[in-house]
Amino acid sequence: MPRIRKKTSKRIGTHRRERIKHKVTEHRKKAKKQAKKDKVAGKVQKKSKKDPGIPNAFPYKDEILAEIEQQRREAAIEKQRRKAEKRAAKAAAKNVDETQSQVSEQAEGEVEDGVEKEENDGCGFDGVTSIKKQPIPTPLPKKSNNEVKAPNVSVDPGPSTLRDVLDKADVLMCVVDARDPEAGVSEALLAIANEKGKAVVVLVNKADTVPRESLVEWLSYLRKTYTAIPFRVSSAFLPVTSPGDHPAKKAKAVQPADDAKGVKLIWAWLRRFANEKKRDELVVAFTGVTNSGKSAIINSLLGTSVLPVYDPLSSEAAKLPYTTTVAQEVVASIPGGGSSKVRFIDTPGLEFEREDFLDDSERLASRAKDILLRCRGRIERLKDPMFAVTHIISRAETQDLMLAYNLPAFPKGDTTAFLAGIARVNGLVKTRGVLDHAGAARIVLRDWNSGNLVRYTMPPATSAGGVSPSSMDEDGEVLEGLRTRRELRKEVKLVKLTPGKVDSRGGLLDEAWEVEDEESEDSGDSNEDGDDDVDDESESGESAAEAKEDEDDEDEAPELLPPPPSPPATKRKRTVSFAGLAGKRRRG
Repeated sequence: MPRIRKKTSKRIGTHRRERIKHKVTEHRKKAKKQAKKDKVAGKVQKKSKKDPGIPNAFPYKDEILAEIEQQRREAAIEKQRRKAEKRAAKAAAKNVDETQSQVSEQAEGEVEDGVEKEENDGCGFDGVTSIKKQPIPTPLPKKSNNEVKAPNVSVDPGPSTLRDVLDKADVLMCVVDARDPEAGVSEALLAIANEKGKAVVVLVNKADTVPRESLVEWLSYLRKTYTAIPFRVSSAFLPVTSPGDHPAKKAKAVQPADDAKGVKLIWAWLRRFANEKKRDELVVAFTGVTNSGKSAIINSLLGTSVLPVYDPLSSEAAKLPYTTTVAQEVVASIPGGGSSKVRFIDTPGLEFEREDFLDDSERLASRAKDILLRCRGRIERLKDPMFAVTHIISRAETQDLMLAYNLPAFPKGDTTAFLAGIARVNGLVKTRGVLDHAGAARIVLRDWNSGNLVRYTMPPATSAGGVSPSSMDEDGEVLEGLRTRRELRKEVKLVKLTPGKVDSRGGLLDEAWEVEDEESEDSGDSNEDGDDDVDDESESGESAAEAKEDEDDEDEAPELLPPPPSPPATKRKRTVSFAGLAGKRRRG
């Protein structure tokens, strides 16, 4: 029979009590572990506190309650007013429909009377054959400034090597990143262009990612040697999220393709150069490292999507060392230049010769510089992310890192102390209190790759003066929308880096660009399933030559945790079983 009254005693068996305690302990441990994971992923769920209301001891409680009640009454009256307006609008629309129906009925009656008169005249009715064809009115599409124009420009294949591009071009547009402009300049390439008598223009792209002071100083520094033009591509060709923008500002509609900054400066310079050279067609070649924005600049100049651009959310794009695999040519007319035309040549990212004379530390530093400068693929998935973070710490201001990640003070250039602080802040603690330095390093690389870690550099100090007023007036289109360092520091993680040096490595000028066929992609997919380390290295955005170098030096790369020492080799003893013999003897 079921128990009628409750048990008067709380005594239970030891087995059952210990079992309940074990389940409670496991549940709490699991909940605590999940809370740590959610905190690292940024999914911290705060408990919504219940509104306690107005305390009774508050002296103005009655007045506040009266105000709340008055607001409720006003809201109810406003709701009734909206309902009445909707009813009146519906009634008016219904009256309009009724009048239209009456007018149509009258028109039909007049037509019938006319038909009867015609019948009375003795003329027969031809039926459907008497109806004449009339065009159906189509509604005009609404014009929208946010729509990307349909591409009406043809794309032709370009030269097969970089040397052929230099021979064919009249102007060499060297595209660099505004966050570290000098690191994207190839000294060997510009020297060859100067020897051939080509006009060289340094195009400082991604001008919206740096403070205003940094861009002004860099333009002043570069214009002492080159012709420098600032630029910001159209919103339609920007990544999904831009540094400094709030996540809620992600636009769901199509972004405009005609809001680029610096387009007038480029077209004005090309128009002046064409008039000086007196040529009907100019050939302009865009060169630069991978992910510097060459294709996006051409699309912004044309105002339409003609060439494919790099999408950081696409996993297929990260498998190749660059988005543009072969040189492509696009012809356009120069605005305001009469019959003058320009032929743009888009080239793949620059590849450099391998330097065999470097030691291990120099080779790791060069590799980290290339990975962080190109910023292509999921660089946080590197097998060993420590060397890349070490390169960042060696160039970054310590105080900026402390403010960006809310860390305690640590010695300048001390990567271990910096990562220990990151691990503690994000709860990356392993068993027995061991800090997860590799996980902390991946957080820093993820911020670097996504743009959450906004970095900038300042040019080397020189004795010359600042920017001329005329140059400031020309660059006003680009500079007017930029924020200062003080404004950016309040909104994002702003870190100052030491400027990089001009790349002195020789470029691969005579190596032909090849199109990746489907077989190589299939093999890449199978390789992705079989070897994660190689896939991680390929997603880091390195060139083909550097990827090959990494595979050769994979055994020499330092590991985060060294493998345990293998036990000494001992001679295995031979064992002999007499079970079978014993069975035979028993059967015998």
